[in-house]
Amino acid sequence: MKTILFLTLFLSCFTQAWSQYQTSEARTWDRFPPEAQERGFGVNKSQLVQMDDDPALEEVFLFAADNGHYPYFDLFKVYYVIVDYYTKEMKYKSDILISTKRELVLEDRNNDGKYELYRSYFRDGKFSVDENGDKLSVRWVYDRVE
Repeated sequence: MKTILFLTLFLSCFTQAWSQYQTSEARTWDRFPPEAQERGFGVNKSQLVQMDDDPALEEVFLFAADNGHYPYFDLFKVYYVIVDYYTKEMKYKSDILISTKRELVLEDRNNDGKYELYRSYFRDGKFSVDENGDKLSVRWVYDRVE
């Protein structure tokens, strides 16, 4: 009985020790090219859609980073990247925008078979709040990327 107990204890310690030396797989950039990701940003959402006349699909990525926290809202720095799904060629990369939303709205509102990216953000990245950090005052921009 002692032998079985010591053997079980030895094996459990051995597996824990081995996990300290085991290496993980190298991270590869198979979803998007490395130049698509800015420092400090992470992928928040992505969606695979048809955005042009080419039969190959495109993957649209929303990259986001925190820009500040207030009592009733949070601010995010966001940008969008459109990548050809098969060739991994970057077709579009937006400027960094500031918004309270991290949304990826892709719709075909004009029914032409191609999706458009609809986004909302602060005009010129400018906003103001009162002395308590409440009452966000901002001019919104609503546009689309075709």
